[in-house]
Amino acid sequence: MKNADENLKNAVADLVLRMTGGNAKVAGICALCVADEDGDVCCRINEDELKALAAEPSVTCFVDAQRKETCAETPFVVYGDLLYTRRNWMYERNVANRISAMATNVSAGDVELPDNEFYSCLREEQRKAVVAMCKAQFTILTGGPGTGKTHTIARAVKYLQDANPKMRLALAAPTGKAAARMKESMANAGMGAVSATTIHTLLGSRYDLVNFVHDKNNPLAADWLIIDEASMIGLPLMSKLLDALPEKCKLTLVGDVDQLASVERGRVFGDLCRLPSVSISRLRESTRFPSDGEIARIANAVNGNRPDEVMDILESGGGVVSYVPLDAVSPLPGTWTGFLALCRKKFARFAESKDAKTALERLNDFRVLCALREGPYGVERLNEYIKAHLDTGCPTPMMITRNDRLQDVANGDVGIVMPNEPKLLYLPSEGKIRTIRLELLPEKELAFATTIHKSQGSEFNDVAIVLPPGDDNRLLTREILYTGITRTKQTVHIYAGDASIRACCCRSIERMTGMCAEGQMLDEKARI
Repeated sequence: MKNADENLKNAVADLVLRMTGGNAKVAGICALCVADEDGDVCCRINEDELKALAAEPSVTCFVDAQRKETCAETPFVVYGDLLYTRRNWMYERNVANRISAMATNVSAGDVELPDNEFYSCLREEQRKAVVAMCKAQFTILTGGPGTGKTHTIARAVKYLQDANPKMRLALAAPTGKAAARMKESMANAGMGAVSATTIHTLLGSRYDLVNFVHDKNNPLAADWLIIDEASMIGLPLMSKLLDALPEKCKLTLVGDVDQLASVERGRVFGDLCRLPSVSISRLRESTRFPSDGEIARIANAVNGNRPDEVMDILESGGGVVSYVPLDAVSPLPGTWTGFLALCRKKFARFAESKDAKTALERLNDFRVLCALREGPYGVERLNEYIKAHLDTGCPTPMMITRNDRLQDVANGDVGIVMPNEPKLLYLPSEGKIRTIRLELLPEKELAFATTIHKSQGSEFNDVAIVLPPGDDNRLLTREILYTGITRTKQTVHIYAGDASIRACCCRSIERMTGMCAEGQMLDEKARI
């Protein structure tokens, strides 16, 4: 792995050297913004570096008067003290300029919600959110689990559909799993049968996996687009999504701003939630977790950077949240107090399933969530351990790890393999079950345990969270711990070290972007 990383870095350095005409000094500076392994959109440069770049033909330097500029012909772009690749620059400027324009388009008319049973159940914060969504072209709705985001959206949709029955509504999410949950949640919120799809399907993926059928020249046929789990959307996809919107189409982004940022570069949802020019509604009251309950208290303490309070909750052992310290324990899961017994107990109903329908219904009873993929505390090792220690008649959960349009499966889809049919994968699909032969599938893996990143958009009755002990892993952030904790409906069991818990509370995901950099806000009306 180390050799592969070095080879990649060398290849990047060689590419940048050629792009900058063989200027080794400039190439060394520009290589910093090409290597975006931390999800950065750009990198900050000092005065000496700026002087070197300003004289380089392969670099365009924009000044403040060109804030709205979106085009650059050179491979690299400098704005202020930020250095971008041309592609990242154009993506970010496109998002910032389009959102800035949409944010100013707010209807002057009043929104008077009907005085009937469908709307009377709204809390005051939800009523304000409904009004905001009905009036503004661009809105954000954010809130934690159980705060009623979908319930609120359903009321806004109903109000506008009653006012304009011909309104074309589109619902989408970054993953198939999230889209399915969105569809189910909207139905439960009183909207009946609605259609929801992935963003890639909505836009029409091309086989080059870069461009889409719908773009500026072929916009979507929609009057209002609502995107759920928007925190998972990276900068490139958000830019292309905005390109495909008709000029007057409303856009609502829905998500939890405290969750993990996107796997792709950028943190668009988090940045937009910090812009004062944008209509943002934040729902705070959760009906899933009592405000004085352990789940709500520990989630709030993690987000509030209060490690001592988090440790007090974990060590009090109230029953809803439990903690097993791993600091002085072998990395072998068999030595972790109660871990195997917990897995056998929580997977028991699933293990007893005699048919695929029952197994799929029980699939989300329990899940082990890990910060890491590899190593003794990662999903690969734990999946093998759990499978080896459950009954041989237990169904096997499998996760698809690569999109395959031919088989109509997406990265993150989870199904089950029954022990008496080892060559078939059963997948939930539109309320039904379909089967696919395993040999026809792209990459797949066991799913007794999954990464916390992969768990976004999912809910489980109970979860176990496994974090490596120590505080030196950069993946240990408050977003990863918060996201893991809030996947549960009932209980959470944490296996970690004291230092790793404290590191999560004190460390946040930091990504360098122009939309959030001090003095570099691309929206002229929105400065930090």
